[in-house]
Amino acid sequence: MLKNLIKTAIRNILKDFGYSSLNILGLTIGITSALFLIIYISDELSYDRYHEKADRIYRVASHIKETDDEFTWIIAQIPFAEQVTTDYPEIEAAVRFIPFQRALFKYEDKEFYEEDFAYTDSSVFDVFTYEFIKGNPKDALLEPNTIVLTETIAAKYFGILDPIGKTLVTGDEAYKVTGVIKDVPHNSHYRFDALASRKSLPAQFGNWGNFGVFTYLLLPEGTDFKQFETKIQEMYPKYMAPIFENLGIKIDYILEPITDIHLKSSNAQEPEPTGSIAYVYIFGIVALFLILIAAMNYMNLATARSAKRAREVGLRKVVGSNRRSLILQFLTESTVFTFISLILSIVLIIILIPNFNQLAGKSFDLHIIYSPVILLSLFGVILVVGIFGGSYPAFYLSRFSPLTVMKGEITKGSSGSLFRKVLVVIQFVISVAMIVSTLVVFKQLNYLKTKDLGYDMKNVISLELSTREMINKYPVLKQALLENPDILKVGSTNTRVGEGSGKVLFTVETDDGMQPRGLNFAVVDHDLVESLGIQMVKGRDFQQDMPSDTLLGVIVNETMAARLNWNEPIGKKVELQGRNGQDVIKATVVGVMKDFHQTGMYNEIETMMMIYRVNNQIVYAKLKDNDVQGTIKYIEKRWNEIFPNQPFTYSFLSDRFNEQFGADEKRGFIFTLFTVLAILIACLGLFGLASYTVEQRTKEIGIRKVVGASEGTVVKLISKEFLILVVISMIIAFPLAYFFMRDWLQNFVYRTNLGLFVFILAGLITVAITFITISYQAWKAANANPAQSLRVE
Repeated sequence: MLKNLIKTAIRNILKDFGYSSLNILGLTIGITSALFLIIYISDELSYDRYHEKADRIYRVASHIKETDDEFTWIIAQIPFAEQVTTDYPEIEAAVRFIPFQRALFKYEDKEFYEEDFAYTDSSVFDVFTYEFIKGNPKDALLEPNTIVLTETIAAKYFGILDPIGKTLVTGDEAYKVTGVIKDVPHNSHYRFDALASRKSLPAQFGNWGNFGVFTYLLLPEGTDFKQFETKIQEMYPKYMAPIFENLGIKIDYILEPITDIHLKSSNAQEPEPTGSIAYVYIFGIVALFLILIAAMNYMNLATARSAKRAREVGLRKVVGSNRRSLILQFLTESTVFTFISLILSIVLIIILIPNFNQLAGKSFDLHIIYSPVILLSLFGVILVVGIFGGSYPAFYLSRFSPLTVMKGEITKGSSGSLFRKVLVVIQFVISVAMIVSTLVVFKQLNYLKTKDLGYDMKNVISLELSTREMINKYPVLKQALLENPDILKVGSTNTRVGEGSGKVLFTVETDDGMQPRGLNFAVVDHDLVESLGIQMVKGRDFQQDMPSDTLLGVIVNETMAARLNWNEPIGKKVELQGRNGQDVIKATVVGVMKDFHQTGMYNEIETMMMIYRVNNQIVYAKLKDNDVQGTIKYIEKRWNEIFPNQPFTYSFLSDRFNEQFGADEKRGFIFTLFTVLAILIACLGLFGLASYTVEQRTKEIGIRKVVGASEGTVVKLISKEFLILVVISMIIAFPLAYFFMRDWLQNFVYRTNLGLFVFILAGLITVAITFITISYQAWKAANANPAQSLRVE
């Protein structure tokens, strides 16, 4: 029986090939798009789940409460890990990651700058799952000055040689290679290129006043981490109160499940770009919408063909077919449609997956098709489209009375017309809402990109000095660069502009005396402010010829002055104290600079203080507009003269600024692409429905033309019905899109307004797309020979 049902379904598909092609095209686009989105969502949800003990690993974050502020660091103090395992023996293990500073590593004649090396505890491989290619995870990092490399780094330095036992050198230190592991998977919230033994650091490295390490705990199975989080708050009064209590500071510890970090953390300190749980929900909804639009398209076109299929149904009933067998036949037909579309979708995914990788910034391979999530999704598609999509046409067509069909009365009524109109409205509600959302997403990104940064990044390049010897030669480099008239200014700092800086506890002058405050600070030379075009609003910039600046002066931003209620900031005192109570820095404010976005556009401007120091690691050079590449060649030449054994690398400050938008731009383009595809699917259905409408109204159009109706009148007649449906869709979609995107914008510190223009533009786009879609059928009907139309009737 099943074989006959399938054969009949295929015969019906081939009999009306134009209709079938339209349906298969719509289903294929919808299914392919939905599957790509499901692949993307599946990957976003997979972060850090490859660790065998992922459900028991938690990162320790520190929530700092001051008298007038609070903030969270995703790091803990250096002694915390050892002490917490001593105080709470139920903890199975604790692991710290302490990132290296950018450094030059060498093996024989090969040397490379590395930024993603880290120190860690020897227990790291007991907690996290990293696949060893060479070496033994049990003892790989037990000894000082040992290092485990990733596969890529090992190949970079040693080629086909066995790395085990060989030595990497950086500065005065040498590290023996004791292991090689597979590259850290892309779906990890923390990726590194090499791990060195923490025992390589001094035994007394760090104290309870020093934050700076990523700390992870492995808890026993069945532990309620929230209850345990409450328990470890005892650490503060035991070990930190003597340091922080008198400063008015309280520290709470937060345990973060590592499987939540990628999608739920918005902390600017995250070592890798984070995802967004909001986008996961959005893309999930879009995937569902695409499937629903494709299914509704099928339903719409199938019921629109009811006049053609009605006679078939009548004849089948006359010869003895019951309603159950007819329903089964139509459901089989819709399932065959879906299966053909699925096959085509899989072929398209195989062909297009490299393009999707480029668009999404991912690295999927063909094995993803065999993942349980995709296989389950394929089954779900067959159920939704094959069964749900085919159910209404099946029940609608199977109810026809043979007598009614044979009289031809089925074509005269409007049964099913309302349902088809409802489906069109639903499709366009979804499409219009997606158009509005797309416009808002790119309006917001454009707003962030064009917002005043508070500094000038045009033609500013950055260089990095990676060794103490290079930093000490900074004045020589600066002088050499300024000999070129196309280099306007050269300044240096210890932290990259736009990437934030760590908070440090300072004691500052307030109305209540000297009070502790956590402040962001940067160490700079006297030309950095001018090099970046940062404006001074009070006081002055650092002056090289004023010794007081080099020893006792600081510059603060407007936010810091406002937070401390400094009506007259110039001359206010700032102190940084060591643990022993002795003053390390005791300075006064000499200037107030205009606020600038030191931590990027996704975070609120924070307090910022600049402290003077001549030699720093990061160098910024402001270039003239003319012959920028020629100036860079000059810089490279002078670099090679001063640092003959150091590779020359540079980057534009504007490029680094734009990098922060990379993830959102990729998501925005993905959303735009699938919005276009959703509209395309809806338009395919609209095109088919317009064709059916013209066919049903052939006689009416012929009569109207005979009595003098113009082509324009006929086009208007055909278009009016569909444009009314689209207008109804916009009336429903606009409020939904408004409330949804208003909530989405709340995720941004700096946000654009929705504005009326977005909705006007979305409406114009929708009307234009609708008119273009139905215009061909309307034009064809308007230009048809009325005699031919009436002859058909």
